[in-house]
Amino acid sequence: RDELVKDGRIESVNPGGKTRHYRRLAADPREDDLIWQYTLQQVRDLIAEALPLGRIDRLWQRLLHELDEPLLDERRLRLVPDTLRLRPVELYPEVLEAVILALGQRCVLAALYEDAAGVRGDVFLHPQALMQRGPLPYLFALKNDEAAPVRLYALHRMIRARPLPHTPARVAVGFDLDQAIAQGRADFGTGALVDLVLRVRGYPATLLRVCPLTADQVIAEEPEGAPFALRVSARLPATGQLLRWLLGLGANIEVLAPAELRQVLAGQVAKMGALYADPAP
Repeated sequence: RDELVKDGRIESVNPGGKTRHYRRLAADPREDDLIWQYTLQQVRDLIAEALPLGRIDRLWQRLLHELDEPLLDERRLRLVPDTLRLRPVELYPEVLEAVILALGQRCVLAALYEDAAGVRGDVFLHPQALMQRGPLPYLFALKNDEAAPVRLYALHRMIRARPLPHTPARVAVGFDLDQAIAQGRADFGTGALVDLVLRVRGYPATLLRVCPLTADQVIAEEPEGAPFALRVSARLPATGQLLRWLLGLGANIEVLAPAELRQVLAGQVAKMGALYADPAP
């Protein structure tokens, strides 16, 4: 409570006398700006799933500076994902606001964090970047006095959090958000790349012709009469996201390389087959 008073977030309702109650001070306008910037970036990232970068930049400038009212409202325009979209995670009260403020003010975030094993502990995080991965937001941060590495912290595992505006956050040397995402760290990858070779047919074949996996994807026609339509090659990060995408395409794809990934898929398919071998209990 004393630290909150010091930080200017609450005040005594009886200044000069014995303190019996506290009240929260009005929000700093800069805090509202940070929340608004976070919301706008979420909107931009969602649009990025459906539009080329150049068109996004042009539309974005008009959105921010020109349009007084929507010309195309929700009755005439929707962006619909081609994958099942889960409901956003429920966060503990004020956690998201605290994270955004700490990131925007470049200060330390004090948090009570629960790890995947259910163990809770107090940590001091040095925020580097915030990332929304599907329905879950994550914070890239240094922990306590550690010089490295930058770790991912799920916001829904933060039981409580508050920024410490008088304690500057340390900057992680060499950390770059775009590079971290490109290396697959958004999906807890190690940065390792795989040379993926697929045989595809049906909807995935149509999709990969117009929406490539990577900028350097290579497509070749399979021989006439072959069970698949195309052979697709691309180098991309080895992540759980890639594995889930391949499994989701079912019998419309066959992984030819790398051999290790092919074996992982074969194992997963065998386990799934065993689950469905007998009628449902």
